Amino acid sequence: LPKPKSHTSCSPSSAPSVASAGRMTKLANTLALLALVPSSLASAYHVAGRPTLHSSAMHGAALKHRSLAAKPASVSMMAATVGPAVDMASINGDDDLATQEKTLAMAMSLELSGGATGVVSQKGSFVGAFASAWGALGVMYILASPIKRLLPIALQPFASPGDLSTLGWACYAAWVVFMGYTEGYKAFQLKFCPMVVNRAMTLNCDPSARPKGYWLHALLAPFYSMGLFHATKKRKIVSWAFIFGIGTIVALVKRLPYPWRSVIDGGVVLGLSWGATSVIAFYLRAVLFGKPPAADACMPGV
Repeated sequence: LPKPKSHTSCSPSSAPSVASAGRMTKLANTLALLALVPSSLASAYHVAGRPTLHSSAMHGAALKHRSLAAKPASVSMMAATVGPAVDMASINGDDDLATQEKTLAMAMSLELSGGATGVVSQKGSFVGAFASAWGALGVMYILASPIKRLLPIALQPFASPGDLSTLGWACYAAWVVFMGYTEGYKAFQLKFCPMVVNRAMTLNCDPSARPKGYWLHALLAPFYSMGLFHATKKRKIVSWAFIFGIGTIVALVKRLPYPWRSVIDGGVVLGLSWGATSVIAFYLRAVLFGKPPAADACMPGV
């Protein structure tokens, strides 16, 4: 009798442990199901809204890169992946290219929100992450490097305020504000820097999805990110004109006498500082929070 009694005394202690394990399993399954709800809602929202997805948001799967245009079989697969959330008949009247891009956008939105199944995910690699960082930070260095040389010249009038008249100081202030708005905010923050970061992020793509010439793009990542090559025709024209324009302005400003050279350099320093800060801010936002800027990466058609 003592042995059976001792045996029965162990069974109540093991029963709660089995019941507790069962409850934990049910809780884990419930949490797993609940975790699917936000991604499903986000997927339905993105698909219903049919947003225009930018190429950088795909981290290498650019919609404008025609080498990734969907073939009929891929379109059917993506349509099946999206499921009943989208009325596919509503886009049947579009031309082939538009239909492919819309279908890609729907499937990619599911992929981004975590609800896609059957769509190949674009996972990066260490090499891709390094190339992406090299591209973005290299452009930041290109923009920031002249500041060290120009800043002392821009600050010279502050060491001797009498060198500028009241009108001269008014011109200095007006020029700095003008350059901060036009070059820093309008040109760099709204256009150039988001495009640079988006193009840099396309380098961090899945190794199996690397396009032809990837290693050259990675090696020359800062120039690739600036759109100097492997970009749309318009982007290349704008980028090369920007480079030559900056070089011409620098050569002309060097010939200006003091203190007017300091006035011009003051505005240039603010514009370049704004641009360099925007690049690093957009890049860190994309890497740390997964929120790349909403801008066209200007990938070429194939």
